[in-house]
Amino acid sequence: MGARSSRPDINEWDWSEIEQMTGLSIQQIRDIQQECFQTTENDGALNMDEFVNVYIRLYGEERQQDLQQQTVRAFETFDRDRSGTLSFDEFLNAIVMMNHDISRIDRIDYLIRQNNTYGRQQSDRRISSEYGHQIFRRLNDYYDLPPGTEHQCWKQIDLENLGYVTQEDIMDYISQQKAYNRHCHNLL
Repeated sequence: MGARSSRPDINEWDWSEIEQMTGLSIQQIRDIQQECFQTTENDGALNMDEFVNVYIRLYGEERQQDLQQQTVRAFETFDRDRSGTLSFDEFLNAIVMMNHDISRIDRIDYLIRQNNTYGRQQSDRRISSEYGHQIFRRLNDYYDLPPGTEHQCWKQIDLENLGYVTQEDIMDYISQQKAYNRHCHNLL
């Protein structure tokens, strides 16, 4: 949930946790990664059609109804640089967010941790203002909320205007917001 240049390389991710969060084996993930590089002329980036095809192949027809409502939203949410393609790590982020077998709040928590370079640099789980705004921008995109409200969300958490908050502060806020916790069939 951060800018492409500031995120940790996919090889720095915790693979056992990726396996748990995606519902895919490490071998399946590696096979998809290799396929992405072969199919996309070695840049590894998937366009919308390729993303849909991989998703259908992985999760089968039983989730086809979900695709029409979720795929475009997930694709656009995780295409952070608006290139019209998903890098492999963006693809994994989208797959995690679309995994209904893991609770919504656990998926969001995981993605925040995976992409938080600031918290790693500080050796804690602090969220910088810049990253916090990115988190809320992506969540708002995904949950189809009005653009620009990420500033209001951040101000409600960083009451002392420190420029950072803890991950626990963010997760508490997210878990209390109805907009991020809707139980509609078409949203996570």
